Amino acid sequence: MNAISATSAVDIARTQSAVLSKSPSRTSFTSTSSSDKDASTSPTLFEQAGVDTDDAKAINTHSREIAMVDLSPEELDIAQALGDRTSESIECVRINRCRMNCETFQLLVDELCKYELPCLHTVDISQNRVGGAQAGAALAKLLTHAPTIRFLSLGWNQLSLVDLKALAATGSGACSIQCLDLRANPLGTSHKLSSKKATKHAGSEDNIWVSALVAAMPNLTHVQMAQATIDDSSLVCLLHALTAKVSCLEYIGLEWLGLGSRLATVRSIMSGLVPADLATPVRLLHLNLAANNLGDGGVKIIAESGAMLTSLTLACNFITERGTGMLAKWLPSSGLLALELSDNYFGDQGITSLLVTDGRRQSAYSPYNQLTSLGLNSCCLTDTSLRMLTDALTYNWAPLASLRILRNNRMSPGAKVAL
Repeated sequence: MNAISATSAVDIARTQSAVLSKSPSRTSFTSTSSSDKDASTSPTLFEQAGVDTDDAKAINTHSREIAMVDLSPEELDIAQALGDRTSESIECVRINRCRMNCETFQLLVDELCKYELPCLHTVDISQNRVGGAQAGAALAKLLTHAPTIRFLSLGWNQLSLVDLKALAATGSGACSIQCLDLRANPLGTSHKLSSKKATKHAGSEDNIWVSALVAAMPNLTHVQMAQATIDDSSLVCLLHALTAKVSCLEYIGLEWLGLGSRLATVRSIMSGLVPADLATPVRLLHLNLAANNLGDGGVKIIAESGAMLTSLTLACNFITERGTGMLAKWLPSSGLLALELSDNYFGDQGITSLLVTDGRRQSAYSPYNQLTSLGLNSCCLTDTSLRMLTDALTYNWAPLASLRILRNNRMSPGAKVAL
């Protein structure tokens, strides 16, 4: 009897486990991948904890996110994803990796606009196939219907700047967008325009609508365009419009754009950051130019531009000690508070050029009273660099609050401790 009872108990446990494992997953519009789980939105957390499905559904009614991830386009259904929740409580709509094209996106926007969305602040449709003028019109419709949207993620789609032209028609200041993610989109058509054409086209009437597009989003603080494909004229026109019309802009991400072979474009970009006069305050702006193969030639353009900003990332740009010497001359007038030079293998010679010091006399240092953050990870530094940095900080070379020297394997652990 004991053996039979034990066997029955095991069978019952297996049956219960099978029932839980067969809970319908295709009709659930919440991501079940570990990277996308959230304690407030994912019902799978309750299933794994052994909570009854009905209880999980009741708890999920408090979720403020509509998440549809890794579904087929046919499975995308706003009403089903919303369930018993009220649309007034929704704060985020996330549709990722669903192979959604322009037509599907337009249908979903039409469905979303049937609901009142007074609290919606985030729309993330990254990693789909959205593109074309119809997509821009659908975005304009959604932003008009839900003017509270502040975070718009459009990365890894098929959008061009021209596709977003419909947003310019919404009017100046019509959008509340603060963060715009355009990464890995075909924003422009060609890299091959000459520098003269880039300068000429940037001020042409054909690009007036770009200024109108930027004017429609006066609250922008972050713009991300890493890995995007964009021609010189479109890039210069967009960045000049951003720096001229958006006073609250804090971050521009231009990583992996291949600007090292487009140095005339770099010169045009930096010209937009030159203050009109000495009385103009320094822009609280972080410009990220990482992984562009700029080399010392690109650094020279930046250092000689007269631009002023508070943070600059030049990581992974093949900068040598010649480039750090140019930066050393520019730093006092740059207004920089943070400089990121990681993954440039200039070694101890680069530190010598940056510090502009012989390591013995305080007068040999060029003091940078404003620099508070310096990144030197993976720069092939040795204990010699650490000694120079220690001496420089002793003589108040800069009021550094953050100095990053990780992954410099030629340094001894004892020297790091001493610093």
